[in-house]
Amino acid sequence: MGGPKIGLVQFFSLTFLFELGTALVVNGSKSGRDGWISILVGCIVGLVLFTGYAYLYKLYPDKPLSGYARAILGKPLGAVVVISYVVMFINIAGRDLRDGSALLVMATLHRTPIMVVGALMILSCAYVLHKGIEVLARTSLIFMVLVLSIGGIFTVLILLSGEMEWTRIFPVLGDGFRPVAISVVQHNYMFPYGEIICLTMLMPYLSDDKKGVWVIPAAMLLAGLLLSYTSIVNITVLGSDMLERSPFPLLSTISKAALSDFIQRLDILVVMLLIIGVFFKIAVFYGAALVGISDLFGLPYRTLIYPLALIILFSSLLNARSLTEHLEEGGYLLYKVFPIFTIAIPAVLIIGAAVRRYRSASRPG
Repeated sequence: MGGPKIGLVQFFSLTFLFELGTALVVNGSKSGRDGWISILVGCIVGLVLFTGYAYLYKLYPDKPLSGYARAILGKPLGAVVVISYVVMFINIAGRDLRDGSALLVMATLHRTPIMVVGALMILSCAYVLHKGIEVLARTSLIFMVLVLSIGGIFTVLILLSGEMEWTRIFPVLGDGFRPVAISVVQHNYMFPYGEIICLTMLMPYLSDDKKGVWVIPAAMLLAGLLLSYTSIVNITVLGSDMLERSPFPLLSTISKAALSDFIQRLDILVVMLLIIGVFFKIAVFYGAALVGISDLFGLPYRTLIYPLALIILFSSLLNARSLTEHLEEGGYLLYKVFPIFTIAIPAVLIIGAAVRRYRSASRPG
């Protein structure tokens, strides 16, 4: 793919922030005090899935998923697959926009209409993408440093507060491995690791197609370790019962880190993490949809930015009547629908690519 390229460090930071997304702030597991294990197992499953995406990228380093899907399946069927992926990316971007807007309204902006918050978010994403996907990647490097710095501050304050009780994390696997396995299958491998499928649209922008492919699993692993660590902190501070009831466990955790009258009201830092995570989550899905449409129809992607922003905004408002319905629908999509796009279709593409490669190799020269 021609045009500006993204450096390895910038692609690493973009992947890292994409993986954190809202998972850093909301409850990322359904297995109670063993949630940190579910997150790690989900990360391992995500890394296994990525090896398939990496195989396809190595065969077609200059093509996004939308390009090699048509090369492998043929143009008519490939176009249907590409349109399906674009619709999925738009849907997830809209859902993430709804998540971020709702969480911000609930956490701080209590009297602000959710549409106003959503419009500001999607316009900021549109502005950066209009400057270029490589600009989005360079911006992510700055925010990754900020996120890690905030994480370091949290760690110090939580340790100094004396609120952590390590007994709350024991017994490890007290209910067996079954709850962990159920949580992984229904939730953890897809959110956020399976969503990495959208980066197959952006991988042709990598400046080094040989070394570059490995920065993504490295970023996934670092994000997985950080999410698991955050889960451990939440469990040891809040306990598994309060963790399951809290919509924003990290917000509840950091509220306990106040040091006398000297350091208080640290929840603004959690809100900052939420805004940063939601921004990059939406922007990457948004960018992936733009690249897919542009590649399929041969249109300059910048001409599509603002019409697509409106589609994402209205899909975020119309996909559910309430937050409860929105969350229930999200659970169904994670478990039933999205595996088609992250496992089934890539498996077909891998088999098709392997067959094509074998046939071309066995033909007499």
